[in-house]
Amino acid sequence: MLFCRQLATMLQAGIPLLQSLKVLAGQLENRAFRTKIDLAQKTIEEGLSFAESLARQGDFFPPLLPGMVETGETAGVLDTIMERLAEHYEKQHDLEAKLRSATAYPLFICAVALVVILVMIIFVLPQFANIFNAFGMKMPLFSRIMLQIGKLTAAFWPLLFLLPLLFFITLKQFTKTDRGRLVVDRFKLRLPIFGKIYRQTAAARFARSLSTLLASGITLHQALNLADRVAGNLVFSQAIADLGEALTRGDSLSAPLNEACCFPPLLVEMIRVGEESGTLDYTLNKTALFYEREVAYQVDRLGSMLEPILLLVVGLFIGLLVYAVMSPMYQVFQMI
Repeated sequence: MLFCRQLATMLQAGIPLLQSLKVLAGQLENRAFRTKIDLAQKTIEEGLSFAESLARQGDFFPPLLPGMVETGETAGVLDTIMERLAEHYEKQHDLEAKLRSATAYPLFICAVALVVILVMIIFVLPQFANIFNAFGMKMPLFSRIMLQIGKLTAAFWPLLFLLPLLFFITLKQFTKTDRGRLVVDRFKLRLPIFGKIYRQTAAARFARSLSTLLASGITLHQALNLADRVAGNLVFSQAIADLGEALTRGDSLSAPLNEACCFPPLLVEMIRVGEESGTLDYTLNKTALFYEREVAYQVDRLGSMLEPILLLVVGLFIGLLVYAVMSPMYQVFQMI
């Protein structure tokens, strides 16, 4: 995002591309990014285009970037293209930042609650168990259950770290395959509450990317080939690939969009209107704005609902733990 914005500013000021890249490479704080820009400079000096230089860096740069740069170089409007790319990545960054901020606080509450619960069942309850044993008394049933859970946790604590780690490693390896990623992406779209947010996020990313590409002069067929790589969801990517095949056959976009179950109805209708009116890039831009705002609203609403629910659940559970600790104390005091 920052690289595109700074490069657009320098190109608009009349600074040559190679000199702009050298200046930006010296200012970049990210070492990996700086290395890739240095490599791009060298390949440009060898006679390659900027787009080819970016494409040679593997998967480091987003797939949308080399395709857009190639169009800008061909049409002689690289500064305008970089400006549009900066706006595109800014909106994408804002959307992702809102998603992260909405989930940060609930995750923090869960982490703190887990630590409190573990401390109570591993360190506090055993002390009362020793007191009960000294008096020859039997702890209440709930206290004994919590005590056994604490003992199992203390005995097998390495598994508490190894099993989640093993699960995430296995899941990561599974999602590296097309089949595994397809299964996970389908699961995301079918989640009860979060599925709608995932679907709208993917729709916003698709509409934003396609609108940016079309507004930059890229043909619809080329735009679809690039958009399916930036959808962020394999279900959407496959559906977008089917759109490209339908376009090759001479069909319109709206017909296969209706057949695909992953696209929201509003997106399908807006694309149909855009095709009929010849303003597809404009209607896609408006659709992307709508879904970006809708996702932000849904995330804020979900966050505001999750916070009190999580606090209530954590409070009830800690209350039960306090009862498990205090009820044995009352029995001891009654004996005394």
